[in-house]
Amino acid sequence: MNDFHELYTRYAADIYRFALFLCGDAAEAEDITAETFARALTGKAPLRSATVKGYLLTITRNLHLESLRRRKRLTALSPELLETGTPLEQAVSHKTELEALQTYLQTFPEVDRAALLLRADGLPYAEIAKALHISLAAAKVKVHRLRLRLAEWRADREMTEPNNHGEINGIRSTKRHS
Repeated sequence: MNDFHELYTRYAADIYRFALFLCGDAAEAEDITAETFARALTGKAPLRSATVKGYLLTITRNLHLESLRRRKRLTALSPELLETGTPLEQAVSHKTELEALQTYLQTFPEVDRAALLLRADGLPYAEIAKALHISLAAAKVKVHRLRLRLAEWRADREMTEPNNHGEINGIRSTKRHS
């Protein structure tokens, strides 16, 4: 891939999404995305089309780790922009769910979160292992265990949070919601 515009057009959204997932801050994700492509453009090794996405995601993760080492702390999550036309109650519910998920995911080691997102982004386990400098078996185990923990977390939330009808676990609450 020699055409930088084609490279950017094809992978920028994936790189930004991965950076946002890692850092939880839209502005920092934009910076990491820009720096990722700058480093890819100025890199010494030629880009091979079979490994471009994995290479870019590895650069992104390394930039995030550099940022963490500089700050020595996690950043607070910034609110995501709401889509227009979404009812306010539904938008607030989605935003709250996303923030809760981001907060929960931040409790896991960075390498586990990165493995899960790379897999969700369609990368084969072999590329995940290479990008994260772990064994193939470790990559598979990390993704599997985190998926199980997320399923448990989701089930626990559904059991304890009221649904749209004011019910918790099928029992109607006596409290009126306006």
